[in-house]
Amino acid sequence: MGVLFLFIKKVGDKYMDLFGKDMVIGDFKLSDYGLMLASFGSGSANDEEDLGMSYETVETYIGSNPVPVYLGAKYTSKLKPQATIVKNGCNAYNTSHLYFNEHECREILRQLTGFRGYKKMQIYSYEFDELLYFNVRITNVSYRKIANKVAGIILQMECDSQFAWSKEYTQVYHVTSDTPIMFFNTSDDLNNYLFPKVTITSPSPIANLEIKNISDENWTSVIKNVSADERIVMDCKNEILTSSISDKVILNDFNMHFIRLIAGKNEIQVNANATLIFHFRVPRKVGFLCE
Repeated sequence: MGVLFLFIKKVGDKYMDLFGKDMVIGDFKLSDYGLMLASFGSGSANDEEDLGMSYETVETYIGSNPVPVYLGAKYTSKLKPQATIVKNGCNAYNTSHLYFNEHECREILRQLTGFRGYKKMQIYSYEFDELLYFNVRITNVSYRKIANKVAGIILQMECDSQFAWSKEYTQVYHVTSDTPIMFFNTSDDLNNYLFPKVTITSPSPIANLEIKNISDENWTSVIKNVSADERIVMDCKNEILTSSISDKVILNDFNMHFIRLIAGKNEIQVNANATLIFHFRVPRKVGFLCE
C-alpha cells in the first residue's frame, strides 16, 4: 500500500483539498469502508492556504477627530476544507471495482449528510505533533465522473471557526483554604476566555464557597450553602450549574459568575478545602498543516 501524506491544496474560492492517511467524521471512518482521500487535481509549490482568520476592524470617529477610535475586531471567515473520497485501489480486484454504485453512494451520503449541526472530524497522517480535530458540517456534495461512472465523491465542508481543537484534558486540584493553585491556559485564542467544565466537591459543608481568579482582576464565583459531599458541576461555556442534590435550586445560591480562564497563567484561590476537576479543550491556530 502506498504512503499518503497530509497536505492541503487551495481550490476554487476558499475550499482546500484534504489529504491524509485516513479521515474520520463522527463515527464514519474511511478505511473501515475501503475508502481513502485523494484528489483529481495536482498541487503546486505556489499554492496558498487560507486559515479562515480574516476579520474586520470596528472603529468610530468622535467629533472632528481625524483618527478613528478603535473599538475592536471580529472574525469574518472560517476554515473550509474539501474532501474527495475514492475507493482504495489496493482493495479492488479490477478497475470496475474502483467506481461507486448507487447503493454505495447512498450509504456514504446517508451517514455523512444526515446530521444536523457540527461533527468532529480528524485527519490522520504518519507524523503529528498533537492529535487535533475540527468541528465540521457538510455544505455541498458532488460527484467526479469518469466515462459516466462515479469515481469520486467530493464533500465541501465548513468548520465551526478558524480553529482546530485539542483533545479533552482533565486536571484535578485538591485545594486547601486560601492556598492558590496555578492553571496554565495554552489556548491560541489570546483575546478570549477559556470556559471549562468544572466539578466541585467538598468533604465538609461550606456556607459561602468563593473561587477567585486573581489573574483575572479577582473575578470571583460564589456558591452558597454547599453541603458535605455535594457534587456541583459548572458548565461554564453553556452557563449551566447543577447539583447532585436533586431538589436543590442551586442557581438561587450562585452569583452567576462562571469560572473563566485568561490565556497564560491563572492564579486561582479557593476559600475552603475542596476538590476541583477541570475538563476543557483548547483551540489551536494551525489550519491544515503539510506533512
